[in-house]
Amino acid sequence: MTDYIKVQKTARVAIEGANNPDLKSVWLIAHGYGQLATYFINKFEKLFSEENLFIVPEGLHRYYLNGFSGKIGASWMTAEEREKDIEDYCNYLDAVYEKYITRLDKKVIVNAFGFSQGGATICRWAAHTKNKIDNLIVWGSVIPPDMDLEKKIQKLKTLNWFYVAGDKDEFLSDKRRLEQLEELKKSGITPNSIHYNGTHDISEEPLLLLNKNVLKKL
Repeated sequence: MTDYIKVQKTARVAIEGANNPDLKSVWLIAHGYGQLATYFINKFEKLFSEENLFIVPEGLHRYYLNGFSGKIGASWMTAEEREKDIEDYCNYLDAVYEKYITRLDKKVIVNAFGFSQGGATICRWAAHTKNKIDNLIVWGSVIPPDMDLEKKIQKLKTLNWFYVAGDKDEFLSDKRRLEQLEELKKSGITPNSIHYNGTHDISEEPLLLLNKNVLKKL
């Protein structure tokens, strides 16, 4: 017999910026596999300003990257009890949103951003949440193949999608990237595509371009 219980867990959230009169956009960011929020947030340093607020929740599963000691990373889920993990992190991201974003001016643009494993995470959350999202950004990742796009399509089509990938991304081939864009197109979603010269990382030039594009609604 297998049973389940709900427990409380303390989660870490890295934040850069504040709610102020000049705030234009807030970024809710899901990091990649094996990363930590306190380090990952620094990849957005070029965008740190009075106009941007960055919120990076850390995945609830920490582990040693090599063996039993040393460098530590975090992840959002594994194949074990995956449905429960998905439910947990969707509720977790909702709780983060409600604590830090709900109180902001309604004119502030909300960017939901996911990198690598966090790309699938942010897609599932976007389909799940009832909270306002303006831009959905998937960087170096795939749309979860198990996500029921058809069931959630009316909501997902209201979002302004961005699909960002490097031409030398070792985890996302150019063929796979084009297949992803085609799958979205078949569902009635045409993302803004940013294809840059780079690897599986957050690069400065496409990040600056992305920032300029997400603010176009202002």
